[in-house]
Amino acid sequence: MADEFPYALFVEGKWDPKTPKLKNKLTIYFQSKKSNGGDCCVELLEAQKATVSFKTEEVRRNVLEKQTHEAKIGQNLVSLIVYLSPEAAQEPQSPAKADQTDIPHSTDTDVAALKRRTEACSELSSVVDLKKPRLFAVSSQEELPGKDEEPPEADPQTEEAKKPEPAEESEVLGRRSAVLENIQNMSQEFLVMLVENILKLEEPESKFFEIEVIPESNCAVIMFMNRKDAENFILSCPDNSVFRKKKMDVKPLEKTPKVKAEDLPSSVNCDYITLFFEKYGEVEGEVEMLEDGQSAIITFKDHKVVNKVLSAQHQIKHHPIKVFPYYESLGTALYGKDRPTLRLPEAFTEKIDKSVWKYLQDNPGSLDLIKQEMRKHFCQLDLHDAAVKISPLASLLHQGLQTRKLIQTWRENASAEFTAAMSKYKSLEIIVQRDAWNETEAEIQKTRLTEPVTMDLQKDQGTVILAGLAEDVSRTGDVVQNIVNRITQMIQREKGSVTDEIAMDPSTYEIVMLGGLEPEISNSFPEMGLSYHSHSKKLALYGLKQEVLESKNKILQEVIGLKRRMVELHPSILEYLSRREQQELTSDLFLSKGIRASLEIKENQALLVAKTEKTLKDSEERLKAMLNHKCLDIEDPSVLRKVEWQDLITSLNNSFNSLVMTVVINTSGSQVMVAGFDDVVELVLEQLSDFVQNNSNLVATIEADNIVVKFIQEHRKQDWVENVKNKVSVDFKDGKILLSGPRVHVSQCKPVFQNLVSSVHHCNLKVAKPGAKKFYKMKESMYVTAAKDQTGCLVELVDEHEVFQAGAVSVGKQGVLTPEGVEIVVSKGNMCFYPVDAVVNATNEKLDFNGGLSKALSDAAGPQLQDACRQILKTRKQLAIGDAVLTSAGGQLRCKFVIHAVGPHYDSSNRQRAVGLLKKAVKRSLNLADRESCQSMAIPAISSGNLGFPLDLCADTIVGALKEFLEFVSGDCCLKKIHLVDNNDKTVEALEAAVQKVYGGSSASKDKGTVSKVKPSQPQQNITLPSSSSQSSSQSVKTNEGLTVTLSKCNIQDTTEDVVVNSIFPDLSLNHGAISKAIFTAAGPQLQVVLNQQATGKANVGAVFVTTACNLKNKLVFHAVSPHWNQGQGSEQKELEGIVDKCLGEAEQQQQKSIVFPAIGTGNLGFPKTLVASLMLDSVLKFSKKRSSKHVQEVVFALNPIDTQTIQAFTDEFNKKFNIQPSSSSAFTQQQSNGPFSSITSKSGSHETTVGGVVLKVLTGDITKEKVDVIVNSSNDDFTLKAGVSKAILDAAGPNVEAECQQLGAQQNSGLIMTQPGNLQCKKIIHISPKNDPAAIQKRVTKALQMCAKQNFTSISFPAFGTGQGGVNAGQVADAMLDAVVDFVTQTPQSSIKLIHIVIFQAPLLTNFHQSMQRREGSDKQKKQSALSKIAAYAKSWIIGWKDKDDQQRKGKGFVIEGKVVHPACFSICGPSKAAVDHAKQWIEKLISDEQAFELISDLVILSLSDKDQQRIQELEKSMDVSVRVEHKVQDEDQEEATVLVEGLSRDVLMAVSEIQTILKKARDEVGLKKDMKVISELVDWQYQQGGQYQSFDQLTNLNLEQALAKKSSHVDISLHGQAYKVTMPEGPAVCAVGGNQINIRRIDKTQVIADDSLPQEWDIMAATELFKEFPLQANSNEYKDVLSHFRKTCPNNNVLKISRIQNPGMWKKYQHNKHIMEIKNGHKNNERRLFHGTREDSMKHINHSGFNRSYAGMNAAAYGKGTYFALNASYSASNTYSVPNQQGHKHMYLCRVLTGDYTPGNSSMVVPPPKSANGIDLYDTVVDNTRTPTIFVVFRDDHAYPEYLITFT
Repeated sequence: MADEFPYALFVEGKWDPKTPKLKNKLTIYFQSKKSNGGDCCVELLEAQKATVSFKTEEVRRNVLEKQTHEAKIGQNLVSLIVYLSPEAAQEPQSPAKADQTDIPHSTDTDVAALKRRTEACSELSSVVDLKKPRLFAVSSQEELPGKDEEPPEADPQTEEAKKPEPAEESEVLGRRSAVLENIQNMSQEFLVMLVENILKLEEPESKFFEIEVIPESNCAVIMFMNRKDAENFILSCPDNSVFRKKKMDVKPLEKTPKVKAEDLPSSVNCDYITLFFEKYGEVEGEVEMLEDGQSAIITFKDHKVVNKVLSAQHQIKHHPIKVFPYYESLGTALYGKDRPTLRLPEAFTEKIDKSVWKYLQDNPGSLDLIKQEMRKHFCQLDLHDAAVKISPLASLLHQGLQTRKLIQTWRENASAEFTAAMSKYKSLEIIVQRDAWNETEAEIQKTRLTEPVTMDLQKDQGTVILAGLAEDVSRTGDVVQNIVNRITQMIQREKGSVTDEIAMDPSTYEIVMLGGLEPEISNSFPEMGLSYHSHSKKLALYGLKQEVLESKNKILQEVIGLKRRMVELHPSILEYLSRREQQELTSDLFLSKGIRASLEIKENQALLVAKTEKTLKDSEERLKAMLNHKCLDIEDPSVLRKVEWQDLITSLNNSFNSLVMTVVINTSGSQVMVAGFDDVVELVLEQLSDFVQNNSNLVATIEADNIVVKFIQEHRKQDWVENVKNKVSVDFKDGKILLSGPRVHVSQCKPVFQNLVSSVHHCNLKVAKPGAKKFYKMKESMYVTAAKDQTGCLVELVDEHEVFQAGAVSVGKQGVLTPEGVEIVVSKGNMCFYPVDAVVNATNEKLDFNGGLSKALSDAAGPQLQDACRQILKTRKQLAIGDAVLTSAGGQLRCKFVIHAVGPHYDSSNRQRAVGLLKKAVKRSLNLADRESCQSMAIPAISSGNLGFPLDLCADTIVGALKEFLEFVSGDCCLKKIHLVDNNDKTVEALEAAVQKVYGGSSASKDKGTVSKVKPSQPQQNITLPSSSSQSSSQSVKTNEGLTVTLSKCNIQDTTEDVVVNSIFPDLSLNHGAISKAIFTAAGPQLQVVLNQQATGKANVGAVFVTTACNLKNKLVFHAVSPHWNQGQGSEQKELEGIVDKCLGEAEQQQQKSIVFPAIGTGNLGFPKTLVASLMLDSVLKFSKKRSSKHVQEVVFALNPIDTQTIQAFTDEFNKKFNIQPSSSSAFTQQQSNGPFSSITSKSGSHETTVGGVVLKVLTGDITKEKVDVIVNSSNDDFTLKAGVSKAILDAAGPNVEAECQQLGAQQNSGLIMTQPGNLQCKKIIHISPKNDPAAIQKRVTKALQMCAKQNFTSISFPAFGTGQGGVNAGQVADAMLDAVVDFVTQTPQSSIKLIHIVIFQAPLLTNFHQSMQRREGSDKQKKQSALSKIAAYAKSWIIGWKDKDDQQRKGKGFVIEGKVVHPACFSICGPSKAAVDHAKQWIEKLISDEQAFELISDLVILSLSDKDQQRIQELEKSMDVSVRVEHKVQDEDQEEATVLVEGLSRDVLMAVSEIQTILKKARDEVGLKKDMKVISELVDWQYQQGGQYQSFDQLTNLNLEQALAKKSSHVDISLHGQAYKVTMPEGPAVCAVGGNQINIRRIDKTQVIADDSLPQEWDIMAATELFKEFPLQANSNEYKDVLSHFRKTCPNNNVLKISRIQNPGMWKKYQHNKHIMEIKNGHKNNERRLFHGTREDSMKHINHSGFNRSYAGMNAAAYGKGTYFALNASYSASNTYSVPNQQGHKHMYLCRVLTGDYTPGNSSMVVPPPKSANGIDLYDTVVDNTRTPTIFVVFRDDHAYPEYLITFT
């Protein structure tokens, strides 16, 4: 192999020597082009060193010339160092240089090759111009200005030299250079001569070229001044004999794109250098920083840039740097004359161990190996002493391209290699004790001869030093150390052996020592003695102190490390074990069977001890298998007192415990416990059972209803008496049949009674007839006998609560519905038979059933309840106070579960802790019930009995705990009804009081009272809960500022508020749009006329026009021009807000008290309903806060009753704005809550409805095909179900979903998980475990919807849970799922969910879901609600007192008020057959029905009964035990009937009817009196004079006076202002009985007044000759106050001196005539206004006499026409211009009645109003300043205004 690959290189690298196929990897690398190599052979030398040999020297040189070598070895890229051996470096170069360069040499005879080289030189000569010589290796510096970023200005002297050359002349100088290779250490002078010789220069012309020798590469670079010399030189070299003889080679130097920068500042990095040189040209790749840190190689993309860089001077950060051309082929830069000389590095010394140095001196072979190894690394060694001198070999300077690197790393490598070489050798010093030296030395001398190491025995120091190869020293050192240790220990043992003991039970010794530790210690310390003494139970140790200590420590650690396990054993087994000797037991049970374990009995606990868990497990299984206990219940304790029993016990003990105790027999109370070895226990128990069976008496109990027990006792005696005679005794009481006697006889008789109980029939009958219970009780004994004779049955009258089994449950006495929707009922009853899902048992920490409720529950449930509790106590020693556990019920219990709660003892010193623990027990019980999906549970008064809790405190604490729990779960709870139950009246009362205190509701059985949901933290709004009426339902809130805001479901055209807002289009046409059309239809066509008067043409959006209301019940109509919704792109939102603000402001300015808005924009205008609701409510709130006056008292929003979506939107926003919980508005949204579904749309295979904006669709199909956001899967608890719908979904989704289910199912979850959709066409899958229970299904569906909404999904599909293999009733599933949907939509009205699908696979089940949907459909519910609302309204009137209702109010209404709730008479019936029992029921019903009677009273006066009368009728119901039913029927508009139906026993009905007739007679008289007073007051008005004016008497006095006149009485007594007066008829006066004060009276015949042109009634009497008169008004009269209020509205600061009434009958009649004519002309009656007119004092008399005169028009300007001016506001007329002050400063103003009629805008030129149409003769009545909100009216006819009042003011 060496002959084939003679040219070797050394390779080093930091590779992992353990890398697989390392040699192959190196071979591949050096054969590849990447290394410039070829065929080779690799040999691995040391850990990180190898040789690689090539076939030719040329390939080796190529590999050496490559600057860097990197190969991927393993996972890392390893840098390789290649170099020649020192010997090879000295060898002559091989002549084999084929194809080394393109220039031919002496050995190249290939003509073609020579031609190629010639062409290459020709190309060179064509590119390089040698006519312009230039030095290329100049060390230059560059002075950089500023921040060293710009080159300095050009030096004029060098300007020419630095001018850029043409492209062909600016090539790198390498084109004028040649590389002379294999110069073999030739001197500079020799090379100069050689060049001159080759060029055949006649004279030395070295100035035409320069030579730079590169000794490390064995070459030189000749730089010529021109290309021609270079070309000539390259071509001529092969012809030179010296060139050929020296085997030299030549080639042109390539162009280089690289430069080397030196002396760089230490602070610069690659990026900085790149930026610095980028100004010359683009830098390619990264700058290569060299190892010295101050040099870098920069590569340019264009090699031409190099000349520019070399021609400039450089400095970085004011620090000069040097730049040289760098050639990749040379592996170095060219420095020219300044080339640094390579020198050998300095020698250094390394110290070695003296013993090792001595060893090497004694072993020259080892020393030569070290020297030889170091020569490979160019090192020679001087080992004259232990400080070894290491010097470099001269061959280091001739390693080609690697030379510099090798020089730089030589010392480091040499030191490392020397250290590695010396690491193969070591020395070892072994200490020998002085007293053991002699014996040790002799032994060592024997081994010295056989070991290849040096040994230096130094007795004085007591040491033996070994030196040599490391492995030899280690081996020999072990031998010597063993000798030293053996001899030393032998001497020490003779001096220092000790004895120690360890106390240890034999069983522990058996487990620990014989289990393996004793042999282990003996092996470790074979000379140490171990012995165990069983009598003293001690382990003795003898040996060296250290050995003893270590062994003892190990033994004790083993003992401490023994594993212990407490074993749960029955107390009787523990007692047996405690009586046995433990060591004996351990041997018998475990050791004898090869089980190395022991048994310890301490403090009534059994502990197993062993070394491993497996042994503990085996020993526990063995213990439980061998031992057993049995309990024998003794029903007759007298058996235990018999002598025979004691003899039997003694005999058994002698038989089984004579040699070894195998069993114990204990008697405790009524139980005998046998414990011991299992086989013996069985034998003993068998003999004891036989004895008890044959010698005990038994009491058997058969439970049944009281009536059944009584029937068997009294009426079936013949069927059992003979069977029990002289055998057993029978006792009948409290629903039980007790049999006592010998067991054998009791066992025979018990089936007889059981058969009797099962053979008879019984039932409970309720007769809800008034007086039924009282009637039966009066002759109960007679009726019982009659029932037995006629039907063969026993009948008993029982309390209502006894209708349940064995007196189990009473009727709920108190119940409230909590805000969370859970009903709390307080009842008196027996918990054992309470029909709920779970009952709570008040127990103790050990779950003992030793009395009270616990024992009762245990007796009813049977032994399985106690067994279940024992199983719990096996895992838990006892329960903590405040804790609770759940077990199944069973037996005769009517519940599913029993929750055992441990209540606390009451501690008065720590009351807070006791209360906290009681709350904890209650909450824990509630949580357990909810976890098991219980819907109802019963809770007793825990801790109230023997545990000492005060009754009131106990009740308050329990109810408080309920409240806290229900608030915490916030409705997410399965519980719907919680019963607080006790059989003690005082406890029931305390619980009722606590519920009332916490919830404050009324009985749930009457009206499930709700608690206000207004948050306490938001008290600012006064909430008015929804009220219902016959027309609409509403919801109201009053703001802090006193403004009432109401939502009302009604038609806008039927409202009665002062102002109604109408939404119109810009064309002002009222017959467009639903709202406008409805208002227009109700108001009449005149509304369009008055609107047209306000504006002509098209109006602007946002404008508001005010008109009269015409035929509407309102006063004014505000017509608002509403915008269309433009998707929020325009200003329509602001325009709508502006409309609401304008309407509210206008209503306030017009001093209107109420205004009603429709939901503007929610119809065809397209506004989002929620946006409109929010915007309008915000505007109202803003108006409430910012307005200065407060005329508007109520703002109403009229919502169309059929527009449920708008109602929902306004309700939601209303609740949100005023912090009202949704249930507070339940009456207003009753249609939504009671009937939440919209009208159902049915198609083939589907039914669709809407729930609060969410579309709900129930359909048949395949749920895996659903295209929704979420599909819901019905799975099991761990979500791995592969059956039914779950299989279909998982198969369709794919295995990834199934795997995800398994992963999430193994984690903790709340019964549902969410996974990816897999292959389904949805976004997510929710997997639910519905547990096949409707309550759980409802809960899980709600949670799935909540999960969906939380992640903003919009659609979801459910399967019909549990209807397949689950077997759940489809109707119940439908109800549960639909209830969940309704609950979710109600609680989360703004959720993202818009579509819910319920997909049913089995088509027949669709009917169940459709029926469930129909029960929730809104239309049917609405009808029912309307009727219920009417009944509720009148029922409320009946309870709190009817108000007076006139005929108009009663029209079209009807109602029924049922009588009191009759408490039924409850009968318990038992008979021999079902037919007999049915006969008895019919007999009882007929008996009571025959005594029933009813009486009907028909009288409309019933509707007018007073509160007192109604209360009296209610008292009659209670006292006489009758039922009174009130009904009002309306057949048509003219026929109605009011009736009272009295039902009850005949005599009671007669008495009640008589009393009611008396009440009705009194009411009838009162109604007649009121009617007479009203009729007379309309015809006649009797008045009395006071303060110069006449006032009207009250209606009763008015009637009395008129009746006295009719009777022609001379005098009549009346009462006035609380004093008695005697009136002289017919004209007075009236004389006061006290003081004789007289007042004048008069009689006004209203019919006569009307006939006399209707002068106002308040006018005073005038003389017949008086044409007019001014009457001053009294300041305290209503008339004065009314005028003053009009004036004060705009003149609040003026002082009113006097107000006078102007009475001018002629002018008045003429004015009234004109008014009548105007009404006919205009077609409406809204023609008159009360306006102000200011005047001067000298005009007053003329105005009072003749009225106003328009001829004075223009005196004070005539801006709107030449007529008389009147003002809406007094402030306008009060100015001095119009109301001119007199000399005293008094001013005068008239309040006038003005016929304004139809008006239009005026102008100054008008002398009459313009016509209403272009060619018409019908003129407008007046002109105004502004038709929209007129304040100035101009009248052109003087008789169209009447000066009614004259106001004098300042």
